[in-house]
Amino acid sequence: MVEMKNLDVKQYFTFLVAIIILTDIVILFNIPFLRQILGFLCFTIIPGLLILHVLKLNKIEFLKKFVLSVGLSVAFLMFGGLLVNSFYPLISKPLSLEPILISFNIILLILAFIAYKRNKDDFDMKDVLNFKLDLKDKLTSPLIFPILFPFMAVFGTYLMNTQENNIILLAMLFLIPAYVVAVVYLRDRIPEATYPVAVLMIGMSLLLMHGLTSYHLMGRDIHTEFYCFRLVASNFHWDISKYYNAYNACLSVTILPMVYQSLTDINSEYIFKMFFGLIGSITPLGIYIIAKKYIGKRYAFLASLLFIFQFAFIYSQQSSTKQGIATLFFVLAILILFDMEVDKLSKKILFLIFMFSVVVSHYTTAYIFFILTMMILFALSSKSVFSAEKANKFINAGITVLFFSVIFFWYSQVTQAPFNSGINFVEQTFRNLGNFFVEDLRNPSQLNVVGIGLETATIPNKISVYVHDAIFATIGIGVITLLWKYKYYKEKIDAEYFVGILICAGLLASFVALPFVSQGYGGQRFFLQVLVFLAPVFVIGGNTIAKIIRRPKMDVIILLILLISLFSCVTYLQYHFYGIPYSPDYEQEGLNRDEYYIYNQELVAATWLKEHSTTDLRVYKDFYAGTRLSLAYGLHNPFRCAMFKNESVNGYVYLTRVNTVNKEVYSSYGIKTNITDYSELFEKKGKIYSNGESEIYE
Repeated sequence: MVEMKNLDVKQYFTFLVAIIILTDIVILFNIPFLRQILGFLCFTIIPGLLILHVLKLNKIEFLKKFVLSVGLSVAFLMFGGLLVNSFYPLISKPLSLEPILISFNIILLILAFIAYKRNKDDFDMKDVLNFKLDLKDKLTSPLIFPILFPFMAVFGTYLMNTQENNIILLAMLFLIPAYVVAVVYLRDRIPEATYPVAVLMIGMSLLLMHGLTSYHLMGRDIHTEFYCFRLVASNFHWDISKYYNAYNACLSVTILPMVYQSLTDINSEYIFKMFFGLIGSITPLGIYIIAKKYIGKRYAFLASLLFIFQFAFIYSQQSSTKQGIATLFFVLAILILFDMEVDKLSKKILFLIFMFSVVVSHYTTAYIFFILTMMILFALSSKSVFSAEKANKFINAGITVLFFSVIFFWYSQVTQAPFNSGINFVEQTFRNLGNFFVEDLRNPSQLNVVGIGLETATIPNKISVYVHDAIFATIGIGVITLLWKYKYYKEKIDAEYFVGILICAGLLASFVALPFVSQGYGGQRFFLQVLVFLAPVFVIGGNTIAKIIRRPKMDVIILLILLISLFSCVTYLQYHFYGIPYSPDYEQEGLNRDEYYIYNQELVAATWLKEHSTTDLRVYKDFYAGTRLSLAYGLHNPFRCAMFKNESVNGYVYLTRVNTVNKEVYSSYGIKTNITDYSELFEKKGKIYSNGESEIYE
């Protein structure tokens, strides 16, 4: 590292180009492991780093430089892939390795040349490697220890997948809260770098724990996303006309994984299971950087943990990867919006890059981003509320119009499907405003968040509800505190960020007030997005509670109790100790395990059926078996049908591990009965395939 700091401008950019060339060689010679590792790291960091150098942002904080480099690199892969894809049919397979590698190398060499020319007169390597690691009289073990968590996640999931042994995963889930308490307790004796390292490692370990569970994809939306990717992979070309669907309009699950597949040649499922998890672990660092500006490093650490300890972060980012990528871009857009180190021109360029990236990554995240932008602009137009001097004036009518134009162009003119879905979503929301008091229309999980309908709930479920209620109440107290002490906080918080907090709090309340909004998008995923503004408010709320009980120094203890309780709930530990198997990751059975975990034998049986079945016969299966058939057949198999009781059918019956080993059949989400209730389904049928855990009857 000392030698790196002595490099001059020519040596430094020669070094970056050498890394790119070395990666090219490894890819072209297809060297195992090195191709996957170097291919991922090089193209996930260096393109963005070169863009920052072109913008002459060498002096910005090192952590910010790292986060922005990753975000810009992912955007580069998407838009670069889209550019190469546009050469079809001049290039018959534009997203195959040769066109991608040649095009990217040309672009990166041009960026390196421009960056060299712009920096050659005032370059200082100390500005590039400007991180501060003061270890004098500090404990180094808290800085190093969290690196253990991702390794525990990888090894623990391996043991669960092969031996159904959960000891390592449970140990990791106990160590994480213990480590968090130790870091907070030792706050004066640890290096400042401990906080971001801990945030990155904890987030990464939880994403890998869920992502690497099973050898196949976990979740619901992800199977449609994977189908869209497979359409691209089958032709090495993205074409929206092949499948007019909102998912197929998202470059985050079409072109981006195709680029990674071409560069690394890794198992395609692991791009979604592992690569996207590693990229998603960067997002909490963005929350940390944003919160640090307003509440300091220690409290920013706690605010970022609130973001990590969310169901939508741990599970939804792996089962809806398009949203995970879009959330990263959204966080980075907000980060750059309120950054004071970046000059005005560079800020506009970076904000626009991330704004465009959100639009092409996920339609709903883009819609919410646009609504926030528009509402912030409207609120700031009232000079009686915020002074013109305090607002940084970045969000203006021009930005808002451009944002809308990009959304309209991409979703109505280029891809169409998401735009139509969005219009229908808004229309149905307003139509259902009159049904505010109709309880049947409300999302049951959304109601449980506020403690309604708990009479028949289990004790672990009640605990989860009360913990989430406490989190929301703390955020609410924080919002009230901001309003009550407006004169104090308006000097510390940017006007646009202040307005964003109030708007997000109001929109969050609307998820309870508007039933169709709750059903159409899901409160958990929306809550994750608005935490970009509300996470620091959670800390402010905890401070206020401590003052109310006249124990101001207990604010950190209050926040830790809430966060650890939340962590226990989202990892289902309270269910585990109550004796109810619920986690899909470290339990051998249970509702979530039955739905999400795909066993190899189930996929082998589904593949055998595809290869040996008569195409005009229907395939009957239980409610959860569709994901297994989707991986084998493709998303839309016209011969797939649900199993019904007291019915004799003509066709195949496909049974999964739940059906054969547990002797149960799921007729809907969470509703199961004994397989003997379906005895008539098997009349006059014989077993034509069995591998011990999956069977097929004809």
